[in-house]
Amino acid sequence: MKSSSVLPTRTALLASAALFAAMPVWAQEAPAEIEGEPPAAVDGGDEILVTGTRATQRSSIEFKRAADVVVDGLVSDEIGASPDNSVGDTLERIVGVSADRFKGNANELSVRGLGPTLSFSTFNGREVSTAGPDRSVAFQQFPSELVNGVLVYKTQRADFLEGGVGGVIELRSMKPLDYGKRRIQFEVRGDFQPQDDDVYQHDGLGYRANFSYTDQYETGLGDIGVSIGYQRQDTSAPEDYYNGNSTFQLCNTSANNPWQLTGNAATQAAAGANINCTFAEGPRAANGVTVGETIGDFYFPTSSRSFRTQKTSEIRDGLIGAIQWRPSPEFEISIDGQYSKRRSLEDRNVLGIPEGLRGLEPLVIGDGSNGYSPGALISYRGNSNIENQLETRQRNETYKGGGLDLIWAPDRWTVSFDGSYSDSHRTETQKATRMRSNRRVGYTLSYLDDDVVPSVEFEDFDITDHDLFQTTAANSVYARNRFVTDRRDRIWAGRLDVERELDGFITSVKAGGRYSDHHRTNDNARNNNLNTLAAIDGATPAQLIAQANRNCRVPFTTTSYMQGMGTNVTRWATFDNDCLFRTFTGGDDALPYPTDGRDPSDIDVTERIYALYGLANFESQAAGVPFSGNIGLRWVKTDITSIGYRQPYVITIDTAGDSYSVDPDPNGALQTNRAKGSYNYFLPSANIAFDLSQEVKLRLAAYRAIARSGIESFGAGIRLNPSAGTGLDNIIFDATTGNPNLKPLRAWNLDASLELYASEDTLLSIAGYYKWAKGTVISAEEPIPSDITITTIRDGGAPVTETVTIAPVAPTNDGETRHLYGIEATASHAFTWLPGPLDGLGIQGSVNRAFANFEYPDTSPIADYVDPANLIGLSKWTASGSVWFEKWGLSLRANLRYRSGYYKPNSGTNREIRGATYINLSAQYNLTDNVQLKLQALNVTGTNDIMYKGGYDSIAEVSRSGTQYFFGFRVRL
Repeated sequence: MKSSSVLPTRTALLASAALFAAMPVWAQEAPAEIEGEPPAAVDGGDEILVTGTRATQRSSIEFKRAADVVVDGLVSDEIGASPDNSVGDTLERIVGVSADRFKGNANELSVRGLGPTLSFSTFNGREVSTAGPDRSVAFQQFPSELVNGVLVYKTQRADFLEGGVGGVIELRSMKPLDYGKRRIQFEVRGDFQPQDDDVYQHDGLGYRANFSYTDQYETGLGDIGVSIGYQRQDTSAPEDYYNGNSTFQLCNTSANNPWQLTGNAATQAAAGANINCTFAEGPRAANGVTVGETIGDFYFPTSSRSFRTQKTSEIRDGLIGAIQWRPSPEFEISIDGQYSKRRSLEDRNVLGIPEGLRGLEPLVIGDGSNGYSPGALISYRGNSNIENQLETRQRNETYKGGGLDLIWAPDRWTVSFDGSYSDSHRTETQKATRMRSNRRVGYTLSYLDDDVVPSVEFEDFDITDHDLFQTTAANSVYARNRFVTDRRDRIWAGRLDVERELDGFITSVKAGGRYSDHHRTNDNARNNNLNTLAAIDGATPAQLIAQANRNCRVPFTTTSYMQGMGTNVTRWATFDNDCLFRTFTGGDDALPYPTDGRDPSDIDVTERIYALYGLANFESQAAGVPFSGNIGLRWVKTDITSIGYRQPYVITIDTAGDSYSVDPDPNGALQTNRAKGSYNYFLPSANIAFDLSQEVKLRLAAYRAIARSGIESFGAGIRLNPSAGTGLDNIIFDATTGNPNLKPLRAWNLDASLELYASEDTLLSIAGYYKWAKGTVISAEEPIPSDITITTIRDGGAPVTETVTIAPVAPTNDGETRHLYGIEATASHAFTWLPGPLDGLGIQGSVNRAFANFEYPDTSPIADYVDPANLIGLSKWTASGSVWFEKWGLSLRANLRYRSGYYKPNSGTNREIRGATYINLSAQYNLTDNVQLKLQALNVTGTNDIMYKGGYDSIAEVSRSGTQYFFGFRVRL
């Protein structure tokens, strides 16, 4: 239908619990053979219009059948047809796709067991900038309301953007002219989170809303299509958290009396109370006495433990628009633009046990035969200061993007050009303080009855009593003001494609090229810390601490901390972070950020990519069996330029004491270092599909693919961790750096897929894949010589300044060939053959089993006692299943998602995520032809995220976000 202009009324609306409406509306770069959106499904002779979940399922089946590569996806011709909260949630229903969880929602995605960094994501064929530390896209930010197609390409084609060994994840939005009708849509959903309702001064309520307008116009200048949308979200992200330090230690000592907290240092050492545990081979001495301890079985303690709750808020605004102009049937121009802004705030409240190794007496240690994994420290006694650690963390994130797309299709030619810009910017600030107990406290920590959050019994100490957090030492509290992150990621890209249709065996040929300029900067370590209190207006540090304790007390954050988790640590004395900061520093604006933000750890990387390709599509028959496919070759060249800084250092040497210290030179000027890297590869690909019958299709594919290293791993900055010590001939700088010469992971791939299309509502498929991967960045290292300025002061003499060459250690590519292989299956069916009302039932299901022989060794002190981790993000099993019912305007759906355990590094000891199952429910009812009511429940079982290090029972982190409910309506005109 063509129409005259309709101006939508602007409303104060508000969007999506996981909205980042900053993505392009459409771009021509999606593969030409499969870029069209299927029409709404229509039943046979009765011409019954099929909508909703059944229409999406039918369109997705037809899309897979018509594609010339192995692909799975969900395709709908209507924005918002999916009831999922985010695109990440939707993608998890696709076979072989699994998601990492962030604050209870699907976030970074993996395909076929490969981690998120080895998949590649595009939006309408365009590469997406990201404000995260690597290349993986946080799909939690994408609203399902503005996406009408989510696809996962399992095999490659020469005109696909390179970068995905595991697969290419493609998001699609609506094209207004192709949509072909006017639509005005307004949707509001309330958000209720019971866990947030328990937070002090919160009510658990939020909202997400969206408005979109799509129309087409016949003008004297040709057909014009317009699409515009606005979304807003105002909600919270409640989270209870428990964790240990990132590096687990190795110990076998047991203190004789860990609660001996009186007497001098020698008395306490004789009891083992003031000595950290270690892995000892014999008696130790400290403070002039033999340490009072015994040597027994090994165990894995952590240097600190913390219990955290928080208040949160999050607001997202997004504006997205596109104009599609077709002045003639052969020529088309489109312009799109996007802007999005996210603001999130966390007020963190932590009960900390910062001296987790002090005076340890193990009570229960796992040995593999007592029901606990070897080395797991299940119960123990120790002593520590107790702290209330406060932190306000503010994150602001913006996205700006857009592009120009031209298509000219005279006769049997198609020439297209696409130019685009994508810009992500994230800043994160941190203001932190702490209060500490008056004395060290004895405690007993236990994981009882398989609880993953421990119970802690404190000896003669009430953690809820504010008066007990009032130490007088000036260095026992702190105030910190940190600019944690200032990361910007920008991509300029241009692409030209030319295709010519032919007759005969070769049906068309296609060639093209692409250029992109990717610039990543990250300004690190703009910090200002006050670690020792000074007098303010005549008040001594002890008086300031007393004032803070008296004036800054606040009620505890929540009434349900780790409810149902078995722990007895459910509340503790809490103070106001802003009040403490003012008291300790003298004002809200104290501790300004350094004016010179440059730091040796900063990132400044430019990656320029040049690509050319040629592709031929073919179609024929052999022995009466029709077949079709494509064969092509892509060449890609990448040039990397990295800029870093070098900090001068001062070495102070005491010859008589045979000791030295290494410190940054406060008067030295930073020096600039520039490094470069380059590589190029040929990437052949071939896909062929045989129509064995009208219902059965066999696909085969062979191709080479690459997955680039994280862009920040190319950084030319340097991190020096110098140490003070003895041995003047062995001064230790312990320097590390990035490596701009890192090559991508390269993989040769074979795929096969057998697919049965029994009806337009029925699909059964089984696929296998095998990948030979080389160039993984695991544990291989290489020295990269670098000059730094050193000033040496020997025995108090005159300073001597010179330039010396050191050899920072950088990661490099592993030369071994690794293997990844697996099998996946999927099924979809609508029970239209059953009698009513059962004919409204339908099912979808998928399962993937992956195998790999990657080995990431543990680099922490427990390395000799644990097995290496497998590929990052690899889950041996992933599965999803949905049961839905649609009839009488009612749509019900239950979705289950399972992912087995996987490796997720975070520095220190290797970290594994426990396998978990999540269940989501949704209901929709068409009140009228224009009004639909909606109800959703996410994570209805309240599944928690549980992480461990060193063994299944050696708990490292637990995150609890609870269930989330949405309720609202949609109006569509």
